[in-house]
Amino acid sequence: MKRFRNVLLVAGLEDGPIPRYLFDRALRLARRNQAKLTLIDVVPENELVSEILPLELVERDLRERREALDRLAEAAQREGVEVETEITTGKPFLEITRRVQSSKHDLVVTDGGRGPDARGWINGTTMHLMRKCPCAIWIARPRPGNRYTRVLAAIDPYPTDPDRNSLNRKILGLAVSVAELEESELHVVQAWRLFRAPVGEAPEVWEGWERTARIELNRRLHEFLAAHSLGSNPQIHLVAGRPSLAITQIAHEKQIDLLVMGTVCRTGIRGFFIGNTAEGVLRRVDCSLLTVKPEGFISPVRASADSSV
Repeated sequence: MKRFRNVLLVAGLEDGPIPRYLFDRALRLARRNQAKLTLIDVVPENELVSEILPLELVERDLRERREALDRLAEAAQREGVEVETEITTGKPFLEITRRVQSSKHDLVVTDGGRGPDARGWINGTTMHLMRKCPCAIWIARPRPGNRYTRVLAAIDPYPTDPDRNSLNRKILGLAVSVAELEESELHVVQAWRLFRAPVGEAPEVWEGWERTARIELNRRLHEFLAAHSLGSNPQIHLVAGRPSLAITQIAHEKQIDLLVMGTVCRTGIRGFFIGNTAEGVLRRVDCSLLTVKPEGFISPVRASADSSV
């Protein structure tokens, strides 16, 4: 697996140090990809608190953050990984996105905010990153042995939509690479649904349309997959139902450890929000996530620190 060359590991999203399992995940990725690893800690900017707190307390906090990053950097160096550290202040998602833009990172690794909130276990900063940061976002959750035994790629191939299929190829390629690295089972899911049956339509007619649609979608899915090397015995799931619910159901039923999926579906659009299907899945699954954006995605975040979204 040599998909990533410049990995950014994020600390401090919940005002704490980098969890060991998260560091080990990023270190494993950097080592296996022969990638550079950068550790970043963004101190949220809060002028009121900065004015109230004694200067020595602020300086001690920064010193402790620096020492925590330095200890991890030393561990990465002992593993032969090129490593860099950075501490900065500001809005975390803005500073992380600008760092990605300026240093051309191709992967951000984060825990997504460890404490559950009203919107699930993915916090606001991570949601912003998945909407606006141009590179892939890996949201790692702790797993026994810190390895993944089952990897799921959520795709939606469509023969006449090259942009969508480009993203599908990206999703599938990453899922295959991770499955090979982890020696995991590979699963692939496509969710689909028909419109509701027209009022007065005979049930047998509607059921016939549904069977025809399933046969055609199954043909397209296997035709798309046949063009890719998937390794041995991938499990293919064509699931009827609302996509966000159907993908979540497969993830739960198959005890998926890592879900690979896209978060936006159009290219070249500034600030295009996360898709409804993606957001519905993200708020329901409890596995690790690797989210990717299509080629040509343009972040709404400007690279300059003196400008905003």
